[in-house]
Amino acid sequence: MMNPLRRAASQALRLADQVLVSRLKQNAQRAFEEEHHQAAVRLWLRAYEVGDVESAFRIADCYEKGFGVQRNWADAINWHRRAAEQGHVEAQFRLGRALLDGAKAPLPEYWRRTTRDADTAARVSEALYGAGGRHAASPDEALDWLRKAAEAGLAQAHALLGVINVLGKITPQDYARGLWHFERGAEGGDASAQFGLADILYRGLAGEADRARGADWYEKAADQGHSSAQVAMATIYRDGAGRDADPERAAHYMGLAAEGGEPYAQFEYAMMLQRGEGVVSDRSRAETFLRKSAKRDHFPAVLALADFYSHGGAVEPDWREAARWRLRAAELGDVNAMFIYGRHAANGLGMPVNLNEAARWFLKAAEQGHATAAFNVAVFYQHGQGVEQDLSQALRWCEYAAEQGLREAKVKLAELHLAGAGGERNAPRAVELLKEASDAGDGYAKTQLALIYLEGRDVFKDSRKAERLLLDALDAGYVAASLQLGHLYSGYYDPARVNPQDAFSHYLVAAQAGNPIAQHLVGNQLLGRKEPAAAREGAHWLRNAAEAGLAAAQFQLGVVYCQGEAVEKDLAEAVRWYEQAAGQGHALALYNLGVMILKGLGVEADPEKGMDLIKRAEAQGALGAPKAPAAKSSGGSGPDAAVQSGQAPARAESNPTLTAVKPVG
Repeated sequence: MMNPLRRAASQALRLADQVLVSRLKQNAQRAFEEEHHQAAVRLWLRAYEVGDVESAFRIADCYEKGFGVQRNWADAINWHRRAAEQGHVEAQFRLGRALLDGAKAPLPEYWRRTTRDADTAARVSEALYGAGGRHAASPDEALDWLRKAAEAGLAQAHALLGVINVLGKITPQDYARGLWHFERGAEGGDASAQFGLADILYRGLAGEADRARGADWYEKAADQGHSSAQVAMATIYRDGAGRDADPERAAHYMGLAAEGGEPYAQFEYAMMLQRGEGVVSDRSRAETFLRKSAKRDHFPAVLALADFYSHGGAVEPDWREAARWRLRAAELGDVNAMFIYGRHAANGLGMPVNLNEAARWFLKAAEQGHATAAFNVAVFYQHGQGVEQDLSQALRWCEYAAEQGLREAKVKLAELHLAGAGGERNAPRAVELLKEASDAGDGYAKTQLALIYLEGRDVFKDSRKAERLLLDALDAGYVAASLQLGHLYSGYYDPARVNPQDAFSHYLVAAQAGNPIAQHLVGNQLLGRKEPAAAREGAHWLRNAAEAGLAAAQFQLGVVYCQGEAVEKDLAEAVRWYEQAAGQGHALALYNLGVMILKGLGVEADPEKGMDLIKRAEAQGALGAPKAPAAKSSGGSGPDAAVQSGQAPARAESNPTLTAVKPVG
């Protein structure tokens, strides 16, 4: 039996220890709050050495979060275990949670960079940390510690045990047991437990669904900041299931979750802001939340943001941003985004034109079954754009796109077969494909098939059948068929079908649709009527065709400015149009340009250059052009004298016929 003196001494020591522990803990807490974390850890360590369990837990917490020590889950487990074994409930919970997955100590940076393989790293870790350097996952031990914490009434432990029972990965799935734990955790105020309880009740996972009661618990969790519960409440108020529909409350809860950083909520809230659902429409805030969600790679947000910048709406489209987010969607695996980004690269939308990049993304989309991308790949291989020209690959991808039902691909495939892309010309297959596309209503296919019947190369020539196809194409909205109808009625394909009035009418339709060949032909015919009003209109159509780059129209317009009948005479303007036509290889325009320069008509005279151009024009076969004039005029000066002396530029026929020039493509 301890004598009174020794008992008193022992009590005095315990009291001193308690005073010391209290002072150490106060100092540690003060240091921690002042962010002197290393000092706080040292003070807690001294308090633990004196026997304080709470200090062991605080040290473990510092290892978990990296405060004052290197973040190290293995050491955190060691310290949690010390506290848990002495009955610290929160430490029991943390230890159980950590042991579900296990942990190992991180290697110092120097050792991490110098170890060559996992085995070496393990040996280094063992040498540095001994047995405490790693902790294998131990589900059974984890459950024991979690149950101890739950039995002590810790709501968090009940919440986690509820999740474990519902998921059924560590224990057999048991919704009833999960419900039991969630109820106790929810009553203890834990938001995760409240959400779990709400989910089981609302969805009826452990019996009959109780949406009203489920909504009540969702709302309790949501009001504590649980983001998933906030999304659930937003959905409930939006759909009116479990509560009366209330768009404003739906927007309120979705906004809370969005502000909390939940990517799905950020996307949904952005849509609400865009549409003004339960909240004042705000395009700027919608963009902000879309970007936040998209930066987290929430796929619908990435797509929506690309659409947002493409469509513009109240502001101009931002093609650069649209291209950026299309690329991200493509990188995340969206096939349609691959195709659309290929179009961005091909057309220079929001980025420089890059045919190699376009071909790469079209090919990626085609390999995943995108028919239009496959068609584009075929075109790229056909023309050697972005890839090395390969007609066999063009044929392969075009066949794939055609098999998917793409009418444009059938027409292109017909073109490739007619060109012998498969090694030999296959006209029967081409006609078959054009018929299929034509029967499906494709105006271009009808027109191409009509041309085959008009030319009679691969089928019996049949202008009547061709006429029906062209009229069908026109009725289907393919205005380009008007040009070929004009050619048909002008007698180009069949002299017996000449009908000048119908020819002009169809050329005029094609001209009004912007076809430069038709504009040129209409302009020529109107000029030939010798009526001032018709001539002015004819000059107008010639200018349209010339500005579209048609060399024949540029030459003709030059003649018109030289003549000064349909427009006011302007020799400088004539020179400008002759130069443009000559630059495209028009021999008569080159000849006329030479004469203009030789004589100084509309341009400073340069006899040497003028004669050089004339000779080049004659070498190019400027048939019908007058012989090259002498370097000096035999009489008079200016354009009138040049005309009288025979040294004028070559003139267009005063009564031009409708020359049928077939378009390219």
